[in-house]
Amino acid sequence: MTPTRSQTRVIVTGIGLITGLGGTTESTWSALREGKRAVRAMTLSDGSTSFGCPSSIDFDSNVEPALILLEKAADQALSHANLDPTTLDLDRVGVLAGLSKGGLRNLSRVHHAILRNEDPQGEDWLNSRPSSGASSLARRIGSRGPSLAPIAACATGLIAVAQGADLIRRDVVDVVLAGASDASLEPLVLAAFQKMKVLARVDLADPSSAIRPWDRARSGFLVGEGAAVLVLENLEHARRRGVAPIVEIAGGALGADAFHETALNPDPRGLAGVIGRALDWSHIKADELDYVNVHGTATRSNDPLECQALRLALGTNANRIVCSANKAQIGHLLGAAGAAELAITCLAIRDSFAPPTLNLLDQDPECDLVAVPFGGRSMQIRAALKLSIGFGGHFAALCLQRIDRS
Repeated sequence: MTPTRSQTRVIVTGIGLITGLGGTTESTWSALREGKRAVRAMTLSDGSTSFGCPSSIDFDSNVEPALILLEKAADQALSHANLDPTTLDLDRVGVLAGLSKGGLRNLSRVHHAILRNEDPQGEDWLNSRPSSGASSLARRIGSRGPSLAPIAACATGLIAVAQGADLIRRDVVDVVLAGASDASLEPLVLAAFQKMKVLARVDLADPSSAIRPWDRARSGFLVGEGAAVLVLENLEHARRRGVAPIVEIAGGALGADAFHETALNPDPRGLAGVIGRALDWSHIKADELDYVNVHGTATRSNDPLECQALRLALGTNANRIVCSANKAQIGHLLGAAGAAELAITCLAIRDSFAPPTLNLLDQDPECDLVAVPFGGRSMQIRAALKLSIGFGGHFAALCLQRIDRS
C-alpha cells in the first residue's frame, strides 16, 4: 500500500559544507565539478604519517576539530538561508547533529591526562561526548526545540537529516538545523580501519588515485574530514519569509541488515527494500528518478551490493539513471559522509549537474550502472536518491526533488 503523502512539505533553504576540497559550500562544489581530489600525505597527532583528505580549515591544537567544523558549517547554512535565529519562535526550532564518535581530540587529551595522573579538563571531557555537537549548535542559536544526536556509524549524517525532516512533517517544529561533522584522522581510528583491511592502497607516485569506486582494482577508502549542515524548513514557513527553496526532501526510509558488526549481508534484498520504501514514501516513481548519489566506499563488498540493490528496486530504470560516488574526491567522511554527500546531491539538482565518479578506469562488471567516470554531466535532475550504509548494518535512503515538481 502506498502511504498517504503528508500535507507538510519539507524543503532545504540553506547548505553549509566543509571538506578537504574547500572551506565553503561553493568552493567545495566548484572543486568537485572540476574533478579535483583532496587526498594528500599528512602528519598525524603522534608524529606518524598517513594519507587522507584533511579539512581545508586549519585548527588550533587546543580546539576540538569536529565541533569547529560543525559550527562553521551551521553558520554557513544559516547565512545561505538568510535566517536570523533571533527572529524565529525558538520553541519551534530543532537541532539534529551527529558526531558519530564524539570529539576524538578532546577524548585523547582526557586519556593522556589520566595516564599522567592529572585531572582532565572539564571542557575536554564534555566536548568528547557524541551529543556535544547537538548541544553546541542548540546553544549557538538558542533553540528550545528537540536537540538530538543520532549515531549510526557512516549513516549518521543522512539519518540526522531524515529525522529532522520528519519533525517538520509531524508539526513539531518549523525549522531544523540538521547534519553531521567528523574529524577522525587520528592514529587509533586509522589503525582500526587498517586492521579491518578497508583502507585503500596508496600509489606514492599518484596518491589521488587511491580511492577507486566501482573499479576492478578498488581496494578501499581513505578517511576524510569535514561537516555539512542543512537548514530544513516547512515550505509555508519559508514562503512567509520570502526565501527561495533549493530542493524538496520528498521522503525517505531507514532499515538494517541485522547481519554482522562490520560485514554487509551479501543478499541485496534488504537494501533494495529500503530503496523501494523511500520511493513509496516520497511518491516518486522509478521512472521519475534521474540521479543516485551512492555510498560508494570503493570496498570489494559495498559497491556491488549497492548496484545489485538498485537494480532490484528500480528494475529496467536502473539502466539509465546516473550515479556518482563522491569519496574518490573528498574521502570517506565517516559519520558526516551522508550529510556531506546529501548536500552535494542538493547542489546537483540545483545546478542540473551530476558530479563525476573519479578514478574509475576499468569498471567492474558487477558495478554496471551509469557512473560518469571521467567528468561530470550536465543534465536535468527531477528527482534524486541518496544512499548511506553504516557499519553494523545501518541503511538510510533519502529522496530529493526539484521544488517545481508538483
